[in-house]
Amino acid sequence: MSDDELFSREEVLAGGVSRVRRARALLYLIEQEADRVATKRANIVAASMDASFGFVMLGDEQTMRGDLPGEKDDAFIESFRNARRYGRRATVRVLASNARAWKVLLPDDLMLRAEVLHQMALRHEMPANRSKPIASTFGVGTPDFDEAYRTAIGDDVSTVFAPDTGFLASWKRRRASR
Repeated sequence: MSDDELFSREEVLAGGVSRVRRARALLYLIEQEADRVATKRANIVAASMDASFGFVMLGDEQTMRGDLPGEKDDAFIESFRNARRYGRRATVRVLASNARAWKVLLPDDLMLRAEVLHQMALRHEMPANRSKPIASTFGVGTPDFDEAYRTAIGDDVSTVFAPDTGFLASWKRRRASR
Protein backbone atom coordinates (compact mmCIF):
# COMPACT_ATOMS: atom_id res chain seq x y z
CA MET A 1 0.00 0.00 0.00
CA SER A 2 1.34 3.46 -0.87
CA ASP A 3 1.65 6.36 1.59
CA ASP A 4 -1.03 8.43 -0.15
CA GLU A 5 -3.65 5.65 -0.04
CA LEU A 6 -6.23 6.40 2.66
CA PHE A 7 -7.52 2.89 3.40
CA SER A 8 -6.25 -0.54 2.53
CA ARG A 9 -8.59 -3.16 1.10
CA GLU A 10 -8.11 -5.26 4.23
CA GLU A 11 -9.15 -2.39 6.54
CA VAL A 12 -12.32 -1.76 4.59
CA LEU A 13 -13.23 -5.48 4.43
CA ALA A 14 -12.55 -5.87 8.16
CA GLY A 15 -15.02 -3.07 8.83
CA GLY A 16 -12.65 -0.88 10.75
CA VAL A 17 -10.26 1.87 9.97
CA SER A 18 -7.41 2.69 12.29
CA ARG A 19 -7.13 6.02 14.06
CA VAL A 20 -4.03 6.82 12.00
CA ARG A 21 -5.90 6.28 8.74
CA ARG A 22 -8.83 8.39 9.89
CA ALA A 23 -6.40 11.11 10.95
CA ARG A 24 -4.71 11.03 7.54
CA ALA A 25 -8.08 11.35 5.82
CA LEU A 26 -9.01 14.31 8.02
CA LEU A 27 -5.62 15.93 7.40
CA TYR A 28 -6.17 15.57 3.67
CA LEU A 29 -9.55 17.30 3.98
CA ILE A 30 -8.07 20.05 6.16
CA GLU A 31 -5.30 20.72 3.65
CA GLN A 32 -7.75 20.81 0.77
CA GLU A 33 -10.14 23.12 2.59
CA ALA A 34 -7.35 25.52 3.58
CA ASP A 35 -6.13 25.61 -0.01
CA ARG A 36 -9.67 26.13 -1.34
CA VAL A 37 -10.26 29.09 0.97
CA ALA A 38 -6.87 30.60 0.08
CA THR A 39 -7.66 30.25 -3.63
CA LYS A 40 -11.08 31.80 -3.11
CA ARG A 41 -9.55 34.77 -1.28
CA ALA A 42 -6.90 35.22 -3.95
CA ASN A 43 -9.58 35.20 -6.66
CA ILE A 44 -11.64 37.77 -4.79
CA VAL A 45 -8.61 40.04 -4.34
CA ALA A 46 -7.66 39.65 -8.00
CA ALA A 47 -11.23 40.38 -9.10
CA SER A 48 -11.41 43.51 -6.96
CA MET A 49 -8.05 44.70 -8.30
CA ASP A 50 -9.12 44.01 -11.88
CA ALA A 51 -12.43 45.80 -11.29
CA SER A 52 -10.60 48.87 -10.01
CA PHE A 53 -8.64 49.00 -13.27
CA GLY A 54 -11.72 48.38 -15.44
CA PHE A 55 -11.02 44.71 -16.19
CA VAL A 56 -13.54 41.93 -15.75
CA MET A 57 -12.25 38.65 -14.35
CA LEU A 58 -13.81 35.45 -15.54
CA GLY A 59 -12.97 32.71 -13.04
CA ASP A 60 -14.44 29.69 -11.36
CA GLU A 61 -17.92 30.97 -10.55
CA GLN A 62 -18.42 28.47 -7.77
CA THR A 63 -15.13 29.47 -6.16
CA MET A 64 -16.15 33.12 -6.29
CA ARG A 65 -19.65 32.76 -4.88
CA GLY A 66 -19.53 29.46 -3.00
CA ASP A 67 -20.08 29.32 0.74
CA LEU A 68 -17.41 27.91 3.00
CA PRO A 69 -18.19 24.32 4.01
CA GLY A 70 -18.08 25.40 7.67
CA GLU A 71 -21.19 27.47 7.02
CA LYS A 72 -23.26 24.40 6.15
CA ASP A 73 -24.40 21.38 8.11
CA ASP A 74 -22.75 18.99 5.67
CA ALA A 75 -19.23 20.42 6.02
CA PHE A 76 -17.55 17.04 5.99
CA ILE A 77 -19.15 15.84 2.75
CA GLU A 78 -18.72 19.26 1.15
CA SER A 79 -15.00 19.07 1.90
CA PHE A 80 -14.68 15.70 0.15
CA ARG A 81 -16.45 17.14 -2.88
CA ASN A 82 -14.16 20.18 -2.93
CA ALA A 83 -11.05 18.09 -2.35
CA ARG A 84 -11.48 16.40 -5.70
CA ARG A 85 -11.35 19.78 -7.41
CA TYR A 86 -8.26 21.25 -5.73
CA GLY A 87 -5.69 18.43 -5.76
CA ARG A 88 -2.82 20.34 -4.03
CA ARG A 89 -1.38 20.08 -0.54
CA ALA A 90 -1.59 23.29 1.47
CA THR A 91 1.49 24.85 3.09
CA VAL A 92 1.80 25.65 6.78
CA ARG A 93 1.26 29.32 5.99
CA VAL A 94 -2.02 28.51 4.21
CA LEU A 95 -3.10 26.16 7.00
CA ALA A 96 -2.40 28.80 9.65
CA SER A 97 -4.06 31.68 7.83
CA ASN A 98 -7.22 29.65 7.14
CA ALA A 99 -7.52 27.78 10.45
CA ARG A 100 -10.99 29.17 11.15
CA ALA A 101 -12.27 27.72 7.86
CA TRP A 102 -11.15 24.14 8.55
CA LYS A 103 -11.75 24.10 12.30
CA VAL A 104 -15.21 22.62 11.71
CA LEU A 105 -13.56 19.48 10.28
CA LEU A 106 -11.71 18.66 13.52
CA PRO A 107 -13.25 15.78 15.47
CA ASP A 108 -14.56 16.18 19.01
CA ASP A 109 -12.69 13.02 20.01
CA LEU A 110 -9.47 14.39 21.54
CA MET A 111 -7.46 11.24 20.82
CA LEU A 112 -8.31 11.43 17.11
CA ARG A 113 -7.70 15.20 17.12
CA ALA A 114 -4.26 14.56 18.65
CA GLU A 115 -3.51 12.02 15.93
CA VAL A 116 -4.50 14.55 13.25
CA LEU A 117 -2.05 17.08 14.74
CA HIS A 118 0.65 14.41 14.87
CA GLN A 119 0.09 13.50 11.22
CA MET A 120 0.21 17.20 10.31
CA ALA A 121 3.55 17.52 12.11
CA LEU A 122 4.90 14.50 10.24
CA ARG A 123 3.86 16.03 6.94
CA HIS A 124 4.76 19.68 7.57
CA GLU A 125 7.54 21.39 9.49
CA MET A 126 5.61 23.71 11.77
CA PRO A 127 7.71 26.50 13.31
CA ALA A 128 6.20 27.57 16.61
CA ASN A 129 6.08 31.25 15.71
CA ARG A 130 4.19 30.60 12.45
CA SER A 131 1.87 27.87 13.74
CA LYS A 132 0.07 29.64 16.58
CA PRO A 133 -3.34 29.63 14.83
CA ILE A 134 -2.95 25.90 14.17
CA ALA A 135 -2.03 25.21 17.80
CA SER A 136 -4.96 27.29 19.02
CA THR A 137 -7.39 25.55 16.68
CA PHE A 138 -6.38 22.11 17.93
CA GLY A 139 -6.49 23.20 21.57
CA VAL A 140 -2.76 22.94 22.30
CA GLY A 141 -2.09 24.27 25.78
CA THR A 142 -5.35 23.06 27.28
CA PRO A 143 -4.87 20.31 29.87
CA ASP A 144 -7.38 17.94 28.22
CA PHE A 145 -5.82 18.13 24.76
CA ASP A 146 -2.23 18.00 26.02
CA GLU A 147 -3.02 14.87 28.04
CA ALA A 148 -4.84 13.29 25.10
CA TYR A 149 -1.81 13.96 22.90
CA ARG A 150 0.54 12.36 25.46
CA THR A 151 -1.74 9.33 25.69
CA ALA A 152 -2.34 8.91 21.96
CA ILE A 153 1.16 9.68 20.67
CA GLY A 154 3.32 8.91 23.68
CA ASP A 155 5.18 12.22 23.51
CA ASP A 156 4.71 15.78 24.71
CA VAL A 157 2.75 18.10 22.41
CA SER A 158 5.67 20.56 22.40
CA THR A 159 7.56 18.15 20.12
CA VAL A 160 5.11 18.98 17.32
CA PHE A 161 6.50 22.44 16.74
CA ALA A 162 9.89 23.23 15.23
CA PRO A 163 12.06 26.11 16.43
CA ASP A 164 10.99 29.60 15.38
CA THR A 165 12.03 30.74 11.92
CA GLY A 166 12.68 34.11 10.36
CA PHE A 167 15.15 36.94 10.79
CA LEU A 168 14.11 37.90 14.32
CA ALA A 169 14.23 34.29 15.53
CA SER A 170 17.73 33.73 14.13
CA TRP A 171 18.89 37.03 15.66
CA LYS A 172 17.55 35.94 19.07
CA ARG A 173 19.32 32.57 18.77
CA ARG A 174 22.62 34.26 17.92
CA ARG A 175 22.30 36.66 20.86
CA ALA A 176 21.51 33.79 23.23
CA SER A 177 24.52 31.76 22.08
CA ARG A 178 26.98 34.57 22.93
